[in-house]
Amino acid sequence: MILALKKYMTRLPEKIWFRAMLFSLGAIAAAAAAEWVGPMFPYEADLELASGSVGDILTILASSMLAVIAFSVSIMVSAYGAATSTATPRTIALMLADDRSQNALSTFLGTFLFSIVGIIGLSAGYYDDQGRIILFFATILVIVLITGTLINWIQQLSTFGRMNDLIERVEQASSKALRWHGQHPFLGAHPPIDIPDEALPVSCDIASGVVTSVDMGRLEQAAEKYGVTVHLSIHPGKLVYPARPLLYLSGNEVNGVDPQPFRDTILIEHDRSFDQDPRFGLVVLSEIASRALSPAVNDPGTAISVLDSGLRCFEVFAAACAAPEDPRYSRVHGPVIETGDLFTDFFIKIARDGAGIVEVQQRIQLCLLALAQSWPDIFSADASEASRNALARAREHIVHEQDIKDLEARSQKVVEIGGT
Repeated sequence: MILALKKYMTRLPEKIWFRAMLFSLGAIAAAAAAEWVGPMFPYEADLELASGSVGDILTILASSMLAVIAFSVSIMVSAYGAATSTATPRTIALMLADDRSQNALSTFLGTFLFSIVGIIGLSAGYYDDQGRIILFFATILVIVLITGTLINWIQQLSTFGRMNDLIERVEQASSKALRWHGQHPFLGAHPPIDIPDEALPVSCDIASGVVTSVDMGRLEQAAEKYGVTVHLSIHPGKLVYPARPLLYLSGNEVNGVDPQPFRDTILIEHDRSFDQDPRFGLVVLSEIASRALSPAVNDPGTAISVLDSGLRCFEVFAAACAAPEDPRYSRVHGPVIETGDLFTDFFIKIARDGAGIVEVQQRIQLCLLALAQSWPDIFSADASEASRNALARAREHIVHEQDIKDLEARSQKVVEIGGT
């Protein structure tokens, strides 16, 4: 429950309603405070025109913002639908968490409520002359804010939900997770070791689901409390079920250990998330490429763009692996995230769906060569295997002899670096 609450609080700023609520409360407070802020300024309220026109300005703002909000919501819903049909539904979570769209909607809603509260206050005689002047200047500031927000929002609408925008969002989310796991191998714990035969397996006590987060700090605290060593057998993104152990506990007093505190450090949900799952972003990228390579779409250019994005993600991962941080959890042995699994999640699926498209196969071999040449210690063996796999699939579908020879030559370069 604590881990679920922490995860919820972490995701709270990504919710549209949360940011809109903060903007709205601020706008209401600004409109309501104009009355008692006015007496703090020692001046004579002689701006008759300003105090008399503020009601009309607020009325225009309220009606305009209502139309803008309705228009913006319809555009966002259309973008979500387009992303689902052209890319993959897994990108919707990233679009919902977009800062610029949330700021735009929150600002529009806050301005609408500011205008409504101001109009009500004017109609009820809440403001004196000084309060009306303060409200006028506050309205001018809101108009300036709205103007900047509208310009930024209009610019974003030209790319929001487009294919390049979706690929870039997934790349950024995937790179972030891969960078963290590269810097914190084994989730910040020690490398895995052979699990003792007498170790106590701890399984989940709920129905099957996907691990989305592991609280390593609390896991370390529980291990210290009971004087045991934890052998974590899962990482975020893994499917778990009651018969699959989450972790093993070893130590002299392991038989008397309550397993529940250890279960509570692992959050299991229905769907995968980008936060701590380094493989999910690569899976989503490959899904976008697979959709583009389907006969109904037939867009190899998008698949090539996805391959370029995946290459950059692997480069981020390799750079992070080059300077890992020291283990922070002395009583925990973390799981291994195999680079071969990362290659399977990304390259193999695209090679399968683009087996008969020469330009896609050529870009696959080029990306594998780039990884093998740049970081041979990390990627050469897996790149060699993926290269042979892609070539074998291409041979089954591409009939032109010259194309096959070209792919064989490209694959040979990758295999030679791998030494196999």
